[in-house]
Amino acid sequence: MTKEIVISPIKDVKFNSHPSESPIWKKAYKIEEIDEKTRGMNPHWFEYVIQFDGLKPLQQLKMREI
Repeated sequence: MTKEIVISPIKDVKFNSHPSESPIWKKAYKIEEIDEKTRGMNPHWFEYVIQFDGLKPLQQLKMREI
């Protein structure tokens, strides 16, 4: 199992009840994929620390607005 940081403009406070179907995956980025143009597309961004089993998200460990 691995921990990954995922950045999304979508806030999902109920992520753990539906990790694979969470709406954050519609606009999910790795931190290194965010550039000035992408950052300016949304006024709010959220950082999720997510535990994965391979490619399957298991649970959100932490979330914060950045």
